[in-house]
Amino acid sequence: MRSWFPLFAGALCYAAALLWAAGELPPDGVPLHFDAGGTPTSFGTRSRFLGLGALFGVIMAVVGTGTCLLAARGPLGVLNIPHKEYWTRPEHVPRLRRMLAHDMAWTFGVVLAFLSVVPLATVHAVQQQPVRLPVGPVWLTVGVLVVGLVAWCVWLARYRYRPS
Repeated sequence: MRSWFPLFAGALCYAAALLWAAGELPPDGVPLHFDAGGTPTSFGTRSRFLGLGALFGVIMAVVGTGTCLLAARGPLGVLNIPHKEYWTRPEHVPRLRRMLAHDMAWTFGVVLAFLSVVPLATVHAVQQQPVRLPVGPVWLTVGVLVVGLVAWCVWLARYRYRPS
């Protein structure tokens, strides 16, 4: 699998969620912000919601792509990786760069896929009377993402970059 594929898949998932939301959201009265309890605190138009969502998605995809390119081609001196002396030896650099690009693509791809929850939850919220975010599923999804990212980072630091 190409190292950029997870990033591309996450971006595609987020774009699909935004496109679906474009057909489901009303033209006006779309919640733009919710408090922790799921109550909307700000409303706007569908085009504003979709525009902000698209802008944020593009920024995340560009930052993810830039991070992958930096991992693949950037200066090794600025990296903070376990066993740096081993990995920065010339014979190990190609493998290190492949691993870093792969790991960054997965990290950003998962985060972009997670962001698909935003348009999905917003569509669900506008279909409720009164307008309300489904707090339980959203917080559960956030919790799964946080626990997953922490576990991923621990695995990367403890096991992935051990000298072979």
